[in-house]
Amino acid sequence: MRNKKKTLIISLVLLVCFTSSACAVSKGMKKVVEEALDFSVKQSMSMFSEMQGQAGILPRSAKDSKMITCESPWWTSGFYPGTLWYCYEYSNDPQVRAAAEEMTSRVEKQKYTTSNHDVGFIINCSFGNGYRLTHNEAYREVIETAAKSLSTRFHPVTGCTRSWNSKKWQFSVIIDNMMNLELLTVASSMTGDNSYYEKAKSHADRTMINHFRPDGSSYHVVSYDTITGKVLNQVTHQGVNDQSAWSRGQAWGLYGFTMMYRQTGKKEYLDHAIKIGKFIMNHPRLPKDKIPYWDFDAPNIPKADRDASAGAIMASAFVELSTYVPGELGKQFLTIGEQQIKSLASPAYRAKKVGDNNHFILQHCTGFVAKQYEIDAPLTYADYYFVEALIRYKNLLEGRPVVQTITAFSENDDRSAWLSALHRISYPLLSNMAKGELRKNMPVESIAADMQKRREVTHLEALGRLITGISAWLELGPDSTIEGKLRAEYIDLALKSIATGVNPESPDYLNFNKGRQPLVDAAFLAHGLLRARTQLWDKLDKTTQERVIKELKSSRVIKPSETNWLFFAAMVEAALKEFTGEWEYERVKYACDRFAQWYKGDGWYGDGADFHLDYYNSFVIHPMMVEVLAVMKKHGLEGAIPYELELSRYARYAEQQERLISPEGTFPIVGRSLAYRFGAFHALSDVAYRKLLPSKVTPAQVRCALTAVINRQINAPGTFNPEGWLRVGFAGYQPHIGETYISTGSLYLCTAVFVALGLPESDEYWSSPAAAWTCKKGWEGVDLDVDKALKK
Repeated sequence: MRNKKKTLIISLVLLVCFTSSACAVSKGMKKVVEEALDFSVKQSMSMFSEMQGQAGILPRSAKDSKMITCESPWWTSGFYPGTLWYCYEYSNDPQVRAAAEEMTSRVEKQKYTTSNHDVGFIINCSFGNGYRLTHNEAYREVIETAAKSLSTRFHPVTGCTRSWNSKKWQFSVIIDNMMNLELLTVASSMTGDNSYYEKAKSHADRTMINHFRPDGSSYHVVSYDTITGKVLNQVTHQGVNDQSAWSRGQAWGLYGFTMMYRQTGKKEYLDHAIKIGKFIMNHPRLPKDKIPYWDFDAPNIPKADRDASAGAIMASAFVELSTYVPGELGKQFLTIGEQQIKSLASPAYRAKKVGDNNHFILQHCTGFVAKQYEIDAPLTYADYYFVEALIRYKNLLEGRPVVQTITAFSENDDRSAWLSALHRISYPLLSNMAKGELRKNMPVESIAADMQKRREVTHLEALGRLITGISAWLELGPDSTIEGKLRAEYIDLALKSIATGVNPESPDYLNFNKGRQPLVDAAFLAHGLLRARTQLWDKLDKTTQERVIKELKSSRVIKPSETNWLFFAAMVEAALKEFTGEWEYERVKYACDRFAQWYKGDGWYGDGADFHLDYYNSFVIHPMMVEVLAVMKKHGLEGAIPYELELSRYARYAEQQERLISPEGTFPIVGRSLAYRFGAFHALSDVAYRKLLPSKVTPAQVRCALTAVINRQINAPGTFNPEGWLRVGFAGYQPHIGETYISTGSLYLCTAVFVALGLPESDEYWSSPAAAWTCKKGWEGVDLDVDKALKK
């Protein structure tokens, strides 16, 4: 049954300011932020020198000029590793990265924690930031395992994730727990498993109703009845009294609902974050420096202790929230965030020099007043959110995404899984090439004897094949949805990558004419540009368009063999006809003439004169033939294979492809180029995209069958190397399944399966209820119609 709830997919979301006023950063902040970040890096590395020899130990606080440490089960253990990751993001210093990796490793075993909710803090701040910055596949596994552990604490009757196992309350939920929901949403993004997201959203919904008072302030703890789900108690355990506004609790709420809006796009969360933000910003007992007292209702204000940790959490949240709120209010939120950053960066709160304050960055935090510990002390989470606020403000100053995170949402579980796979495959490639660093950072793996030849062609392979796979999705264009913003980011990366690839001055300048292989991938790039005419070709600047045309023409020196290669030459010419109005039509006509002779019947063409039982009818022959014939028809030409005839053959071939997918989401390991993985179903996906499916094959059964294949192959251990690059294999890492013409760049033809993502989410392909595909139905004993061959 189709799940109509929203779910997450992995992505990089461009979180931009909606109005110029919300982005009107104050003069002088650049210096404040850079000086504070420089100091934070030095102080954090000073801390590392202190911690390096203490195996398994992490910093927590300080008392009487002595550092207080903790082991990984303590709820704050993940913050210092996270601070180091932010310091690495700023400094790009390999020594800082090494420190972050070492300290992150100290908390890994907490991925199995099911006894409390703090696994979200511990793992997302450490491994989450580490994965975001490195795409280390081992980190991904830790995040997914931790989310499974955290999700065991969800109670369906209360609709919440349990916080403490205290006997004092039947089922306690604390406001802090809003912060741990990010781990669930991130894991949902990574896996396409909607259950994590549903748990996070349920928890946020219940918290919004039961934790907050009409003025926007919150209780600390709500206890639920596990039988009825009703609220039993609303208390403020760490505050002055049950009705007081404990400052760090207000900060957790502000940050948590801002984060949940980012992760889901649900406006109710934004509205709630705004309400909390107004309560804090307008409170009469908020001091002039905007760093709150430990409780807004503390009895001895103005002599009450401050809580710099609450101020740091608020500052980070206010900077992000300002980017979602238009007009004057957004500007006000940014202003208070600026004021809090300035105050925390000043001598009043920041350590005076490197090594002071027991190597912590901030002073004057408050832990737990009632129990009198961590009073007027440094706290590791204060440092974490302070550095995060600085990074966010720096991004704002530089016009970059304020928050870079793995998030987006879809209305459909299957679409979520597809987009998760698309991002996982595509992002390392495009993010590197957009910066001119593909040759520098992409490994080149092959069993070929002459590796130099493979290195000369593999980078065009990677880009051309990736563009043909994601182009239909890109052609949907950007919009205001989170997926639309994700597309905007990918369109930008693709445009930069193409421009880099055809720029002779670029270190990633691509080879379009030396050797034979470049003809293949010039054709794949051309195919992608035709599929995304509006969002890619038309958005390239004139110089880049001219360079692309020059490079495509240069591939004409390569003579195609009497095989599927004929359509590589024809595809290049079809693109040139569309983009310049001119082509070498004889190349196109020759391809059509030869394949008219090589048709073998029932939707199958020979790859040359001979028949081959492989997937080349899907990888190349049908998809490129249809594209070329469509261009011919547009210009009033008909070759030896009429366009309508080819459409019927294409539909029949796709029908057979659907029948090849087993109930388990596997398919026959036959023929060559199996390292292209689920790219073997390029044709089936394209036929669905073109609305050509036979009546016996519903869009839903194709979607579900392909989802099963994608999930099966992308999640096979060894599919990616530790940096997130594809490795040679079919179901995991199988280097000898790749022929000598296969190298790392070749593997990105797997993205050809994503063509159907070019159908909008509202299309029946995505919106129809889940359906079993032919083999699944047949092996379950469902009565099936007879399969009939295509008549001549």
